[in-house]
Amino acid sequence: MEQATTTAKPKRAPRKVDPLAKLLNEVKAEMGRVGTTTTTPAFRRQSHDGRAAAWGREYAKTGSLDALLLSLAFEVGASTALEVRYSLVQLAAAALAEVERIDKAGR
Repeated sequence: MEQATTTAKPKRAPRKVDPLAKLLNEVKAEMGRVGTTTTTPAFRRQSHDGRAAAWGREYAKTGSLDALLLSLAFEVGASTALEVRYSLVQLAAAALAEVERIDKAGR
């Protein structure tokens, strides 16, 4: 009688977690903690727009992270209901790009 020989397949190395997927999972977890918000009243939009422009000039001059984030945050406040999504995406992209840069530097 012939003995059947079985060969075990070599185990694969575990897949590395995609850093962006990990980051998005962290963001999704934090999203659950955010409460309900309202849009900015019209009488405050103009002052927010001026602040966004001032911080935008500061960012152009210095390239500092706080100037970029403040400019984009005030842009959210200056946005109408139709524009707010785009402004929030810009703000989120800037913040996530910085987190990704920090994560890469920490490796």
